[in-house]
Amino acid sequence: MLVYFSPVFKNHVPPYRHPEAPDRLDHLLQGAQAAGAVVKEPKLREDTRRLIELAHEKSYIELVKRLCQSGHASIDGDTYISQGTCDAATLAVSAIADVLDRRETALVAARPPGHHAGFAGRALTAPTQGFCIFNTAAIGALYIGDGAAVLDVDVHHGNGTQEILYDKDLLYVSTHQHPYTLYPGTGFPEEVGVGKGEGYNVNIPLPPQTGDDLYVKVVDEVIVPVLRQYGPRVVIISLGWDAHREDPLADMNLTLKSYLYVFDAVLKLQTPVVFLLEGGYNRDVIKRGTYALVRLVEHGEFAPGESQTETDLHARRKFEEVMREVKTHVGRYWRL
Repeated sequence: MLVYFSPVFKNHVPPYRHPEAPDRLDHLLQGAQAAGAVVKEPKLREDTRRLIELAHEKSYIELVKRLCQSGHASIDGDTYISQGTCDAATLAVSAIADVLDRRETALVAARPPGHHAGFAGRALTAPTQGFCIFNTAAIGALYIGDGAAVLDVDVHHGNGTQEILYDKDLLYVSTHQHPYTLYPGTGFPEEVGVGKGEGYNVNIPLPPQTGDDLYVKVVDEVIVPVLRQYGPRVVIISLGWDAHREDPLADMNLTLKSYLYVFDAVLKLQTPVVFLLEGGYNRDVIKRGTYALVRLVEHGEFAPGESQTETDLHARRKFEEVMREVKTHVGRYWRL
């Protein structure tokens, strides 16, 4: 499995102690190389500015550029910019476009993350951009066009991706901790898309403490049926490791079993899958998760190394309520 990485991605440097820091990539690479992945350095494309403009307003792109030139700056209380941020963010866009051109299954080990970045930065009702600069996943989907699908497994709803793709007939599916309990406060089942995009936006908000036992039901009963009916030409997975039970910024009860289960289900569609790093702030989980992902892709090895978690009764009842809502709204457009 190819892992696209460049030291440039580490040049996005926080001006203060921050969970989204360059060392996340060190742990990712340790896991990837231990599993036998081939690391390849992406090159900057000449058309990168045009690609970014597929998803973002020119005024926002210019703002980011000015802030990069000024050195360390804050877009908001969560999101920082350093002198190397523009180089890192534009190279991330180049990397995903190249991988999509090759129609290969690969991991893009890039940062800064992107799925909270909307047309002009902050998306929908979010108070901040949530560490994100350019929305690489949405750019990749718009670049491919017909048949592109984005599956977002980050614990936070990808409000930027939803905003950008909301009126497009490109599939966006997100599993995330319920918006009543976690930033950015969006991602309800009734948010299904508008116009040409109606029915192509699928949100599956999960109660805190949802375990592996119920996440597999989400995969089997919603994600896989929708993907199969959509028939994607390529699937971009916004990969946040922060739905893991050991992540410090969220409250889910998932292990690597849930991650491998959904990855395996998508890989069985036999279409190219691009894994794109988003969140995840427990360094050991990033390392172990990347190792398990590479082994799954390369050898079909399903080895999470963790026992399945079970959902407690309270969370289970909340989950059943949510799934009824999801199936009511999503079932208007897809057979579930």
